[in-house]
Amino acid sequence: MPEQLRPLYTVHMTESSDRLMQQLSFAIRNPINVILGTLDLHSTTTTTPEQDHYLRMVRRSAQQLLDTSESLLDLYEMESGRMTPQAEEFNVSELILETVKFKESLARAKGLEIHVLLDSTLPNAGISDPQIIRKILSQLFDNAIKYTDSGSIELRAGAPSGALKISVRDTGVGIANHRLPAIFQGPTEDSYSSGFGGSGLGLLLVSRMLQVLNGTVHVESRPGQGSDFKVELPIQKAEEKPAPTMHLSGGQPEMGEGIRILCAEDDPDGRYLLEHHMQARNWHVALATNGKEAVELCRQAPFDLILMDVQMPEMDGFEATAAIRNLPTGSSTQGQAVPIIALTAHALKQDREICLQAGMDDYLSKPVHREELYSTIEYHLGAARKRKEI
Repeated sequence: MPEQLRPLYTVHMTESSDRLMQQLSFAIRNPINVILGTLDLHSTTTTTPEQDHYLRMVRRSAQQLLDTSESLLDLYEMESGRMTPQAEEFNVSELILETVKFKESLARAKGLEIHVLLDSTLPNAGISDPQIIRKILSQLFDNAIKYTDSGSIELRAGAPSGALKISVRDTGVGIANHRLPAIFQGPTEDSYSSGFGGSGLGLLLVSRMLQVLNGTVHVESRPGQGSDFKVELPIQKAEEKPAPTMHLSGGQPEMGEGIRILCAEDDPDGRYLLEHHMQARNWHVALATNGKEAVELCRQAPFDLILMDVQMPEMDGFEATAAIRNLPTGSSTQGQAVPIIALTAHALKQDREICLQAGMDDYLSKPVHREELYSTIEYHLGAARKRKEI
């Protein structure tokens, strides 16, 4: 290939790969969103023990598929050089506890106990990349749950010497000494023949993400007794401040009756789930099957918040957002003021930035847990209410 054409070829291949990954993400995340969302709705109904067992099997399988797809996306981001650390201040203990809480249901489904021990040396506020740290913790917990059939998982965290040290110890199957050097190198034939399943991507990602943060990982393990993964990474202690504002309700009481929410979603099953989630909070909900309908509904009626899918027929979420933001003053919905939250199956790192640059206020990737959906909605409703009071 002539040298003058190589940069153009590289750009073309990158764009083609991005499109392929977006299509794969969309194709996997949309149905998983419906599966997990339906299971959330079903959790409020009465079932027999046998039915509960069936539903737990479905949830575990759907979650495993989701975890694998997320691992592939993360690996793609790293291989394409996009996963660069973004240092910001965050609550260290809060991040650890939130990550563990998200994994609790998977552990309980296997009858496992979870113990969390946070040392007094752990700073309340630290500066590093919280998203990458969250992914590392999540992968380590997924690995522990996957290979532990009974007993417990214990997480210890502290920063005795200025570095964040985290240990995730399980009582699982353990790892033979001859396999230890290879466990961070990605999928091998042994990954699939060991009898314990898994894609083999999780620990590879842990190792790669720690390299990005200039951290290290070490493992101690005994077959039949369990494993202890020890992570160490640099973290800067931030100045102590009052507790940060969380995505709960924007400092306002919980919003109930009277709230009007527009959901733009082209998938009928997705619309069904959103309608039920909104009604469970006594929120009035209107449904649009595409962006064009969403814009027209905003002309006709006032809405307090909009959940906007991105990939829709006739008019996509970006075009609809621009049209709503430019609605004339006399429109029922105040286009410039109404919070618009992207709710999409597009989950590459740049997708969030694209949504925000398109004029949306926040971004949620499918599948989204209903409590995360509620807290994000309430945060923006509260923030909008505060702006009106000023």
